[in-house]
Amino acid sequence: LGGKQGLSKKAQKLNAKVADQEELNTKIERDKEKLETLQKEKENIERERDALRDQLQRAGGGNADEAEKVNKDFERAERRKTEAEESVTDLVGRMGLALAVLRLDRGIRERLRQEKLREDHENLKQGTLDKRERVLASAMPEPPESDPLLGNITAEVREKVKERILKALEAIYDPPDPDTAACYLLGHVQGQQRERVRRRLDETREFAYDRFKTSADQLREARDNYRDAKAKRDRVGEQSEKTREWAAKIEDLTGEIDKLIRRIAELGNQLKAWRADYQTISAEVGRLREELARLEPEQRRNAVADRVSRVLEELSEKLEPVTKRRLEKSVTKHFRKIADERFKDGKIRLTGEPAVKIENQEPKLLASLSGFEKRSFGIAFSLALAEITQRRVPLVIDTPLGNADSEYRPRALDALRKCKCDQVIILTHDREVTPDLVEHIENHVNQKFLIEFTSENGHSHVYPDRFF
Repeated sequence: LGGKQGLSKKAQKLNAKVADQEELNTKIERDKEKLETLQKEKENIERERDALRDQLQRAGGGNADEAEKVNKDFERAERRKTEAEESVTDLVGRMGLALAVLRLDRGIRERLRQEKLREDHENLKQGTLDKRERVLASAMPEPPESDPLLGNITAEVREKVKERILKALEAIYDPPDPDTAACYLLGHVQGQQRERVRRRLDETREFAYDRFKTSADQLREARDNYRDAKAKRDRVGEQSEKTREWAAKIEDLTGEIDKLIRRIAELGNQLKAWRADYQTISAEVGRLREELARLEPEQRRNAVADRVSRVLEELSEKLEPVTKRRLEKSVTKHFRKIADERFKDGKIRLTGEPAVKIENQEPKLLASLSGFEKRSFGIAFSLALAEITQRRVPLVIDTPLGNADSEYRPRALDALRKCKCDQVIILTHDREVTPDLVEHIENHVNQKFLIEFTSENGHSHVYPDRFF
């Protein structure tokens, strides 16, 4: 759950989101008032302009009918021009994403091409690496005795040859093509999804072009009609000075109305965006409050866990030498009981690379010991862990007696028989355990199984009480 620190971070995040929510709400309320003020101002100016138009029409005298018709044509052209401008403004607001995508179209397509090269390169490389085991098996057959070419080299050299072959396989694909993307920025669109993205880009381009072309043509036509109607209205009759003043005033008022319409549209778009942001933040605030409500009852337990964790971190450096000495002592005790007589006075050292230290001799690294001695160390280490940790879990030993001499086998079985574990599971080949060894541990064996592989059907069968 994150403990006390996690709760604090969530509370801080909630406070920040609530502050953002309040700030957005203030902006929304402020702009709503601005929008209402602009609407009222527009209505007042329109009423003033309509009154002036009525006066201008009545002042037309004998040409009143023609003036009325000209004014109506002008008003109709003006209304259509205003509607076309509002339509374009609204379209620009709604088509912002499409315009942004079109600006990035070439870059997105190039990025998709580069990431496809990367995906193809990785698939080829992974396909080769998936077959590396088969390549190794073909180049260096197992077991080594069956390999007339490389079977006579040491196991260490053989492993190094394998590593070189694996590195050579990986080097086939390095470096990749220079056009290959260094990383995935659009990793969520791979394979066939890339083609769908390209089609969507084409559709977006065609859609945006058609919509803008239609709106632009309508706006151009509306403005041409408006200029013609205005020119015709201006030519009608001889106007008195007063009439010309009214006409000029109407012109000014129409310009103010146009500006207000644009400002109203822009403010409306801004309000839509802020309201969408407000809804998103409100949902996040609700989610955080629900999480905090669930976390609060857990905090007392989390605080205790945090304190314990900090104490253990402070003590870890002091505890490590003590526990290491105790583990070395326990491993040494079990190792002496199992290993060869040569190591009866040896002491296990775990600092750095594990080793056996015998007085007046150079430490013998575990890696340099024989297979029997390494096996003795492995069993001793497992028994020491079981002894120190007191964990009551099964101990599984794989082929502890394989190819071992007759003195080692009973010592290893004695160590496992005396292990303070609830259960010891020994995996071994049937011929490794002779009848005298079976008798040696018979009283401590709870169950025996034989597992046989049938090559005809490729299945393994498990038979209880069939071992030995």
